[in-house]
Amino acid sequence: MSDIPGQSGPGTAPDALPLPGPDSVAWRYVGQWRLLTVLGRALVLETAHPVVGAGVEAFSTYRYHPWRRAQQTLLSLQRIVYLDVRGREKEAARLVRLHRHIKGVDGAGRSFDALDPEAKAWVHLTLFEAIVTMCRAGGDPLTARDEELLYEEWRAYGRVIGLGDEVMPADVAAFWVYFERMTSERLDATGGLRGLLSALAGDFPPPERLDFLPAPLWRAVRGTAARAYVDMTAALLSPALRERLGMRPGPAGPAIAAVVCRAAGLLDRIAPPRLRYMPVAATAIAAELQLRRSLTRRAARPAAAVPELFDRILDQTGDGFVSWADLAAVARVVAVRLEVDAATETALYDAFHTWWLELRAGSDTDGDGLISREEYARTDPGGAALRAAMDTVAAAVDRDGDGFVDQAEYAHLLGGGGHGPELLESFRRLDTDGDGRVTVAEFAAGLGAFFAGRADSPVGRRLLGRA
Repeated sequence: MSDIPGQSGPGTAPDALPLPGPDSVAWRYVGQWRLLTVLGRALVLETAHPVVGAGVEAFSTYRYHPWRRAQQTLLSLQRIVYLDVRGREKEAARLVRLHRHIKGVDGAGRSFDALDPEAKAWVHLTLFEAIVTMCRAGGDPLTARDEELLYEEWRAYGRVIGLGDEVMPADVAAFWVYFERMTSERLDATGGLRGLLSALAGDFPPPERLDFLPAPLWRAVRGTAARAYVDMTAALLSPALRERLGMRPGPAGPAIAAVVCRAAGLLDRIAPPRLRYMPVAATAIAAELQLRRSLTRRAARPAAAVPELFDRILDQTGDGFVSWADLAAVARVVAVRLEVDAATETALYDAFHTWWLELRAGSDTDGDGLISREEYARTDPGGAALRAAMDTVAAAVDRDGDGFVDQAEYAHLLGGGGHGPELLESFRRLDTDGDGRVTVAEFAAGLGAFFAGRADSPVGRRLLGRA
């Protein structure tokens, strides 16, 4: 039992609570590039925790792969905040798999485990504190209400990664009590922290984009930049904590911190979103704006798209008619994009052939074995066979068989191109019940409406443009 607020013992997290979305405070700040100004400070706070520090000292590769580690950390944070619900859940599961082997005994004979709830909560909550500090140091502090909202949202993200409410302080006021006690009583100059600071002063390689620099020039740049960053990081800590951790900024440290953080805050206020945000965040934000615009446009215009659907999608052979050869080409495109096995490929072809037989029976009014655009437009192609064909496609897209289509599976369907704003917007549009997940049934219904000519679909147009 700990005397730190919110840390009374094990428990279970509540299920299916709403997750922060596009209008949240977290979406506004988490993906900003200026988070780099306080990332070092967050890492110091994390590795000063005895459990985290022991794990870092024993298992971390940041000394040899610092950029990869930083990139993975920022990417994981973006996934938890900006992906769809299933994508967030999968990232949380990946983090558990990644950390479950990080355990052992430290040099003082104390056992450590990276999945220890107290340590895991501390790592998660330091990122909330980092965002608050980023805004304060940048000259645009959060309002009291936004700070409260952000903390509530952070608790929701904590539940996603498996933290129960009992290991997270109940509200933002309790958090600051918790933070003060942790920094004054629990943190120490661990071996992991010493290793982190040593690595920053060591001979680490340039990032990939600067790999062209001559070695002597890189060493000069690296040394100067690393010293400035460590000094800035130390200056952003409280004097008592600096003393406790043995981190003393150079004389220029406070000035460097003030200039860099204020400049980053100013740039954030004037730069366009595509430059302010990291890639996953920028794409998600752009997709949300595009979705809202498209919903406005759709409300003001009819959704009929039969001529374009017929000419660009269904008539794959370009002869002005739809035949089995055309639908077989559609099945082939889906099978190739999804890299399905032989049994699934056969199921796709069989499903589309059954739809073809249904379509021909209902739409081929002149009995010539072909369906013209006029015949297709006069009849309803959305029968049971079309629904079955779309169910087969959706089941193939759901690669892990969990009953949902997540953004990664959607991207795979599109040959890896499913993260652009237009396509991410179309993915969100499939979530008809608004629960943050796209079920296999929702995906099948959306694609079926497109094939029936009742709805447009950017994914349909991109995936099934003539093969």
